[in-house]
Amino acid sequence: MQRTSFRGSTWTVLGLACFLGDAGCGADLPPSLPSTDAHLRSAARIELVDLVISDRSRAEKVRDLYMEIEELMVAVKVTTAGEIIKLGVENPTRTDADTRAVVAKVRDADRAAFRRYVKLQMELRRTMTADEFAKLDAIK
Repeated sequence: MQRTSFRGSTWTVLGLACFLGDAGCGADLPPSLPSTDAHLRSAARIELVDLVISDRSRAEKVRDLYMEIEELMVAVKVTTAGEIIKLGVENPTRTDADTRAVVAKVRDADRAAFRRYVKLQMELRRTMTADEFAKLDAIK
């Protein structure tokens, strides 16, 4: 079977990363980026907005805000994945400085997304009542 989208060395890097990720972390997983947690929370709430908010126009605005959060978090994950691929494939002779630059780009993208996430959360709090927000916030 011929692999067209990945080189053999990429499969080795990915396999090693999976093995080390499972074996090296043991029972305690490393902390996730803020965007991962935000993505999981917003995705669960999008479909439940109508059950909590009876006012259609406010429900639509809240759903749109949650969808914007979801899109933002997916975009930062795409950036992260692209940068991680660069570590394994695009530059086999990379230096430590190259690796640090990729890690910094991932960190900066996550921080920028988190700043936007905070602004969207503030808009959600202005749009919903405290009770509505608490009900949606309770969804894990």
